Amino acid sequence: MKTTHTFLTVLTACLILMNCSSDNDESISQPENENPPEIINPLDIDIPMEPLATIGAVEIAGLPKMLKKISDGNLIFWAQYYYRPDGQLLKMKYRYINPESTTIYADTYHYDSDGRLIKLDGHDSYDFYWDQGRIVKAHRYNGMWYGKSDIFYEYNNEGQPIEKLEINTDFNFKEKLHYTYFENGDLKSIVQYGDYDGSGVFINYMETNYTRYNGDINLFPELQIIPGQNGQKHFPSTMELIYTVATGYDLHETYTYKHDTFGRVIQKQSGSNKILYEYY
Repeated sequence: MKTTHTFLTVLTACLILMNCSSDNDESISQPENENPPEIINPLDIDIPMEPLATIGAVEIAGLPKMLKKISDGNLIFWAQYYYRPDGQLLKMKYRYINPESTTIYADTYHYDSDGRLIKLDGHDSYDFYWDQGRIVKAHRYNGMWYGKSDIFYEYNNEGQPIEKLEINTDFNFKEKLHYTYFENGDLKSIVQYGDYDGSGVFINYMETNYTRYNGDINLFPELQIIPGQNGQKHFPSTMELIYTVATGYDLHETYTYKHDTFGRVIQKQSGSNKILYEYY
């Protein structure tokens, strides 16, 4: 796997994860025999939920139901969440809106008799390994892009993950993420290092910093250090994304929020980008 290809793939994934589509592409006229890009108004579309009983899911009041990402007024991503009777995530369905694909992905979570997550089936497949009440290792398989990887997690004394090391055994690359936290447990920073050419040298590729949070509880697993788990306890007020090996991609975002009558966050906005939140 070439270093440039891997970095650009990681860069694209991070832009989606952080809701960072802030640069507008120049419009390009299309030939008449080509279909125009798909544009979906999030206020006009109904995304039906899968019947809960068909997958053994239950409705639990207050838990996340659906998330929609909007850029310049157009829906670009949606995700739905389904739960077991004990409140653990059972299934997640999601779609990236683009003119090339109508694929709806589905991740299904499997647990042992003690309620520990042991397997995830989906676009990426995971097997999880536990020690002393924590996930310390995962085996990931992505048949489309990355093949097989082993992932290792390290924790601090408070039980928070502080390092995620991925070793890809098919394309011979490594990636390391370091995490720091505020005293109240909110995520403070993510620093990404990569050895994408098999040289054995880790290079600092990007840093994400959250300078402060508001007091709203965030139940949505938007930022996942461990699949299915939410990496942020509250909603952030600011975010800074710095690319240390490329220019022109740095981002500085300040978020504003809207709430429902129960005081729950239903909208997060930065510029022309919005995320809409729905609850059971």
